[in-house]
Amino acid sequence: MTEHEPITIETGLENLARGYRIVAANGHLEATLGHLSWRDPEGRGLWMKCQEIGLDEVEAGDLHLIDWDGNVLDGSNGHRHSEWPIHAAVFHARADVHCIGHTHPMHCVLFSATNEKLVGIGHNGSYFGGKVQVFEKTLALVRTMEDASVMAEALGDAWAVLLRNHGVTFCGTSIEHCVIMGIAIEQACKEQLVMNSSGLDWQWKVNNGLKDEAILYPRIVTNLWRYHNRKLDRAEGRS
Repeated sequence: MTEHEPITIETGLENLARGYRIVAANGHLEATLGHLSWRDPEGRGLWMKCQEIGLDEVEAGDLHLIDWDGNVLDGSNGHRHSEWPIHAAVFHARADVHCIGHTHPMHCVLFSATNEKLVGIGHNGSYFGGKVQVFEKTLALVRTMEDASVMAEALGDAWAVLLRNHGVTFCGTSIEHCVIMGIAIEQACKEQLVMNSSGLDWQWKVNNGLKDEAILYPRIVTNLWRYHNRKLDRAEGRS
């Protein structure tokens, strides 16, 4: 991915709200649970939705700014999500990350309960380069910086980490990139679960240690982001 290009806070919040609704439409919706965050361009902390709103309902006005100590500084006066440390820890660990998602999509949750290694059956799994680890320090909510920092270590330099019997944390260099990776990780887990249950003898794309040929070039991220936004507009009657 290319370096992060600065955008205004107004544009960022609108994109983040749309990112919430896009991942909701792609398997990540679980009522009001789950959250995406965006690194505040002024360095004050991170923006994420309030607790009362579902992923599929988020508008820019439902987002609030949380500082690095967990204090709500601006935006929505709704309740703060208790798992905000997940986002703070990854932002602290990864200067290249500007957007993070933590959700509980069904296939990621099921896959996290196995001892399988996520591989590249098709493009979706290949985008992660065989780097997806499983965080299992706790099976409960990640509400402390101590637990969140261990999760960030498990993430390493990958774009996603599975949380044992819990869900997934995914990230990207931009809101657009993060959303696309969130969609890809759920689809990749689904693909591998289906293949494992088929009883067929199957192979994966990087089993010989060859460089992953499925690369998310910036142009592809842009194309996919625009596609999902057009699809969202049609679903919401905004086209």
